[in-house]
Amino acid sequence: MKKASVDESALTLHGVTITHPDRLVFEQGAITKGEVARYYAAVAPFLLEEIQNRPISLLRCPSGVDADCFYQRNLGFGLGTHVHPFVWRYKDRSYNYIYVRDEQGLMEMIQMGVIEIHPWGATIDHIHAPDRMIFDLDPDPTVPFSKVKRATCEIRDRLKQVGLESTLKCTGGKGLHVVVSLAPTSSWKQVKDWSRALAQSMVRDAPNKYVATITKSKRVGKILIDFFRNDYTATGIAGYSLRARPGAPVAVPLEWRELAGLKSADQFHMGSVLERIKGRTPRQAPLQQQLPKMR
Repeated sequence: MKKASVDESALTLHGVTITHPDRLVFEQGAITKGEVARYYAAVAPFLLEEIQNRPISLLRCPSGVDADCFYQRNLGFGLGTHVHPFVWRYKDRSYNYIYVRDEQGLMEMIQMGVIEIHPWGATIDHIHAPDRMIFDLDPDPTVPFSKVKRATCEIRDRLKQVGLESTLKCTGGKGLHVVVSLAPTSSWKQVKDWSRALAQSMVRDAPNKYVATITKSKRVGKILIDFFRNDYTATGIAGYSLRARPGAPVAVPLEWRELAGLKSADQFHMGSVLERIKGRTPRQAPLQQQLPKMR
């Protein structure tokens, strides 16, 4: 009797049909669209903790990461009925973004070739009051990763001195994020000004190590403490999001105790993350911390 063939023309995950699952998305590692979709379906409960009900920007690579990729932040066509529009006005300007509430919304985005997901630091319910403050440590290529790790510890310690707890995220790229959970009671300007003051204090104390300006010529041999992630419309890579880079590295939230053993900011990949989440549940609700006065 002839063995029945397996239909590889479509795949259904969280109720969403993923077409062409055998299409190559990452040449390095020969990773297919189906593998990307299965990964996102598995990490969905963790990823939704990072992106649910937040305006998001997407990096879509429908023909693979080595072909043309593009950013998208509004609904456009084809994203599916569980990907919702969010439109508002601020300072006489109209903003048009998208957000998701559930696994179906996430998988509808993956079906349309989304690789990276970048959420805002605020939710749609408190769009003018961020509940996250991010310090993005972006090293010049000549800076050893060990120095980036030490810089994150310095930020953590300075935050602790004013009563703020923080978490750590490797970005899947070159750098690390230090993230502070906040109650949504401060304005974007207040959060950006506070983060700028901390970054500039580190630059004053160690001008040979750090810089707090985007100008590339001033960043040679130094670590950029990027506080601009806390600006209105700015985003940061979501934890558990893939990066559209060779080998499909993943941005991963970490415990501070894991920092010592971290070899690089892009050491995690789909397989290691899927092993990592086995037996785990999403983090508890983030702390509702108040932004203190900068000393």
